[in-house]
Amino acid sequence: MKKLLIVMMLSLLLFADGYKEFAKEMAYETDYKTALERAKKENKNLMVLMITNYCPWCSKFEKKTLMNKNIDDKIKSKYIPLIINRQEGNFPKYIYAPVVPVTFFIEPDKEEIIHQSIGFSNKIDFLNLLNALE
Repeated sequence: MKKLLIVMMLSLLLFADGYKEFAKEMAYETDYKTALERAKKENKNLMVLMITNYCPWCSKFEKKTLMNKNIDDKIKSKYIPLIINRQEGNFPKYIYAPVVPVTFFIEPDKEEIIHQSIGFSNKIDFLNLLNALE
């Protein structure tokens, strides 16, 4: 029983930073202030994905939707993508969400939410959303 508990704890620790691996692989920012400055400099809006540790829908959204090349290209042409972990709390209060995943589209100069999308979106729905926001 003790060995099982140790294995479970180690597994949880490994998955806790999984979003950082996604961010590195997909070239997403992980720091709000850095992403905000980049957005202002490049004259783009922010796309902020808020997740939590151990959220299966967050992971599914990352892998099934955001890792799609067409979607990734579309995002990066218009937005500075940022992924943040709600549990770490390193973000302004105006983008707090009680549920995850949630995707915020933010105008950087005013730090104002233009649109938010709550929950998992498949590739087609998310691409349609990106097109509608143009």
